[in-house]
Amino acid sequence: MEKFVTLRLPLIDVFQIIDGLTERMIIWKTTERYLEGGYSHFGDVTEECSDSEEARFIAEHYENIIDLIKMQLDNQK
Repeated sequence: MEKFVTLRLPLIDVFQIIDGLTERMIIWKTTERYLEGGYSHFGDVTEECSDSEEARFIAEHYENIIDLIKMQLDNQK
């Protein structure tokens, strides 16, 4: 069974978390594109992983986390 936590943070800190997660997502998308084509327009930083499919999965995981945080923020308004 999955455990959930409730955090109470200042809004500015939540935006910082979203920003950091977004940067990680971009790096994983860059890694995916690099592994697929040997080059990426998004920069030269890549992560180590098995293949582009793994990189895509990790990028999507970050995207899902970001979406969940944003959804919870919207529900509080």
